[in-house]
Amino acid sequence: MDGELWKGPLAGTAEALVKDIRCLSDTRLWQFRSAASKDLVEYARQRLSRQLAASGASPQAIERASHLFDPGALTLGFARRFATYKRPNLLLHDPERLLRLLTNSQRPVQIIIAGKAHPADQAGRR
Repeated sequence: MDGELWKGPLAGTAEALVKDIRCLSDTRLWQFRSAASKDLVEYARQRLSRQLAASGASPQAIERASHLFDPGALTLGFARRFATYKRPNLLLHDPERLLRLLTNSQRPVQIIIAGKAHPADQAGRR
């Protein structure tokens, strides 16, 4: 983004930020959201490709990684520490429902899970 919306933590008060956001058109706000989604997807693709290459994956698997994820889909994400208090197991509570959510072409959903559990967190590691 070009910095129109956010200029950093010293840009002003929360009230000023709210006022600035309210001045944005729906179109501009959607453009901001779309650009952020595109950036996230591109980053995830690059990161996965690097991880696959480092682990000795086939060139075909690395190439497939460069096409994963859809910037237009709803993205559910877990990042940083993967901990049980974040309740990721709720995703698996109803596997049939999860499958319906992840395969609905009219309302696409994707999940990105990044990070790992703390070495002492046995439950999170499982």
